[in-house]
Amino acid sequence: MPPQTSRVLQLNAAGAWLLVVCAVAQPPPPDTVYINANIYTVDPARPRAEALAVAGERIAAVGSLAEITRLKHPTTRTIDLHGATVLPGLIDAHGHMAGLGSFAFGRLDLSSARSFADVLAAVAERVKSAKPGEWILGGRWDHESWPERKLPTHHQLSAVSPDNPVWLTRVDGHAGLANAAAMKLAGVTLETPSPAGGEILRDQKGEPTGIFVDNAEDLIARHARAAGVSADSASELVEGRDESAVGSSEQLLLKAQELCLSVGLTGVHDAGVSPGDIATYDRLAADGRLKLRVYAMIAAPYAIEYFKSHEPRSGDRLSVRACKIVADGAMGSRGAWLIAPYSDRPTDEQGRPYVGLKVTQPEFIRQVAEDALRRGYQVCTHAIGDRANQEVLNAYSLALSRRPTKDHRFRIEHAQLLAPEDIPRFAQLGVIASMQPTHCTSDMRWVEARVGAERAKGAYAWAQLLRSGARIAAGSDFPVESHNPFLGLYAAATRQNADGQPAGGWRPEDRMTREEALRAFTLDAAYAAFEEDRRGSLTPGKLADFVVLDRDVMTCAPRAILETKVLRTVIAGETVYQAALNLAPR
Repeated sequence: MPPQTSRVLQLNAAGAWLLVVCAVAQPPPPDTVYINANIYTVDPARPRAEALAVAGERIAAVGSLAEITRLKHPTTRTIDLHGATVLPGLIDAHGHMAGLGSFAFGRLDLSSARSFADVLAAVAERVKSAKPGEWILGGRWDHESWPERKLPTHHQLSAVSPDNPVWLTRVDGHAGLANAAAMKLAGVTLETPSPAGGEILRDQKGEPTGIFVDNAEDLIARHARAAGVSADSASELVEGRDESAVGSSEQLLLKAQELCLSVGLTGVHDAGVSPGDIATYDRLAADGRLKLRVYAMIAAPYAIEYFKSHEPRSGDRLSVRACKIVADGAMGSRGAWLIAPYSDRPTDEQGRPYVGLKVTQPEFIRQVAEDALRRGYQVCTHAIGDRANQEVLNAYSLALSRRPTKDHRFRIEHAQLLAPEDIPRFAQLGVIASMQPTHCTSDMRWVEARVGAERAKGAYAWAQLLRSGARIAAGSDFPVESHNPFLGLYAAATRQNADGQPAGGWRPEDRMTREEALRAFTLDAAYAAFEEDRRGSLTPGKLADFVVLDRDVMTCAPRAILETKVLRTVIAGETVYQAALNLAPR
């Protein structure tokens, strides 16, 4: 080949290579640019910005107004946010979608009851329209918010509903109140023993009071399930009956999605689903009705068999690669498993030290953890009491010693009360603390009564965990608490109730900064679902999931956070919620 020809070919090849490089380097022209915004990216490379560009489903660029304006194409749409604040899409790392949706379809919502009399009035009103023998179902009552602050008994409830069985779950879902008609249908008598991991509360004569705790709940729930009893699973709520009674499984999940999108949630970790729920989510995703990004944790009763027949999967709107185990109960109903007895109930009715309930054997948790490691699944275990957290950490540690896995991202859900020696173990083992800030501000009224001042130093120990190097993924545990993430952001940053009490916050040394709290609801919640490379921050190349607010929640007065209004929720570049009112940014 002549030298001149060779030289020409080399130049042509170099030019072609340069064109390819330029084509790769140039981002696609944006479909939409959002300008004049106050943007918090949660990306340390560029934490603040005033405009962003979206191309397709992804963020094309984040920067100054001038930088983003230069990227505009003749077909690019411009949305002027007039100074509104933009955050990455918020992620609730622990919620119950079916439970949230169910209150729109007939279950009595007793969260506003300020006394047992209010509960009785609500049930009496429902009895008027109920058919004879029809179950009356409700939930979210909290005796700690009543003047008497005592667990109720069935007698007055049985009087207002003598012919209709009633089942009312406590706000934490770990205890319920049944009336006499419900207990009769369930065959519960003086002789009925408390099951392992559960308790039937009794009066001085040994008669059931109507309160069933943790594993004892199923004595009533299995008889009420056909009528739509409280459950984490949408399929269980509607199994074996006319779905119109409390809505179909699709209706429950779609209603929950509607509520979540309206408060700026773009993702939810649904804690404790069934294979039926997964099938429902798949249908919703297939026809485009699932807008929310759902990270599903399979409930432990289904997990072992599910592992055998399904590979872990990470999808666009639905990911299924985790299981949910329950190690103990809740502190509010005194089912949380403690190292030492409860301060306000040191002994049970037989005079034995009372330390709460071991709902699941630690050996089972270890077995599931090993199986999950072998198959590539994540394990998320509910643990509230200090003994439960300790035993779960022990089970994880043993499983990991037998099947070493670097990036397992095992989680403890709630991690509410920790022994001092267990706090550093989260970071040491690579265990994520999935915590709900509003649990602290709801429970702080009585935590020290339950466990004493010294043990309470390890309650909701956010700052201690973060200082030790652990990650916190934040959520709400809705419908136990409100699904509104701004209540959680406020609680995390203040450790105060909505009235600003107590002054300075309850054990304020364990507050998060607002930046830490925002990260817990975004990037670290995404990390807890193996999705930090896709979402959780407003970074070019990541999914265009973000929320537009009427105020700057990072600088406004703390209590102003509680009044935050969502102007727009965007998922994959699509506006999936927009406020009906023309709310001016503050």
